[in-house]
Amino acid sequence: MKLFADMHVHSKFSIDGTSTMEEYCLTAEKTGSRIICFTEHVDFNSMEKNLSIIKDNRTQNFVVDDYFCEINRLRKKYSSLTLLSGIEFSEPHLFPHEFAKYCAYPFDCITAGIHHCNNAVFPGARNLPVTEALDEYYNIMLKTVELGGFQVLAHLDFPRLFFDSWEIDSGLLDKILSKVVQQNIVLEVNTSSIHNSHDEPMPSYSIIERYRQLGGKKIVLGSDAHCTKDFSNQFKIITQKLSNRFQIGYIRKRIFCPLEDK
Repeated sequence: MKLFADMHVHSKFSIDGTSTMEEYCLTAEKTGSRIICFTEHVDFNSMEKNLSIIKDNRTQNFVVDDYFCEINRLRKKYSSLTLLSGIEFSEPHLFPHEFAKYCAYPFDCITAGIHHCNNAVFPGARNLPVTEALDEYYNIMLKTVELGGFQVLAHLDFPRLFFDSWEIDSGLLDKILSKVVQQNIVLEVNTSSIHNSHDEPMPSYSIIERYRQLGGKKIVLGSDAHCTKDFSNQFKIITQKLSNRFQIGYIRKRIFCPLEDK
């Protein structure tokens, strides 16, 4: 049986998560995804503008002690599963002190994600015109990968979900991917954008291939699930398309571990 690891799952410890950790465990027992990393949101953007509404994300981060208490309880109860701890930290280069604090906790995996441009959150042109968002988003990402200190880069071309036209400058893309390889950061293939056989993950297949051409060999899969129905979304399709070209694995104690068939 093919073994799957979902390295990007949000439970109710994330502000926008709707399923509990235990509900994911019950779902995982019925599937081949025996490895789950609960990557809860950590966001320190204090001026997020979305449709003219401004909110302070610092008040929405989860209580770390409660998180570890629950995951340790479930590790004992669901011993057949591998439950990994993690966070998805937004724009870490903008909050170096806060980022260092969270990195000091014993999370298995630190994932970095970019969710804001010019203090506005996606989705798209309702907040930011595409010409502004393109340049800002990828330059933020470049600064993030130059900072390093995390194991996984999430959904590299995430904003294309919200714009009709979204193309990255090839020179800037190469700078980002080359730095990812140099920093030994693992590229996440995020499947939340896949709803049928014609859809592509994030990043798109062309970007994944460019990562390989520049020396990238390791990837992790992440459903970016915020509820159990999206857990391990389309993993079988992705592994069939990518498994011969990459090492697909998971992160445990900050170290990449290749997956093997069971």
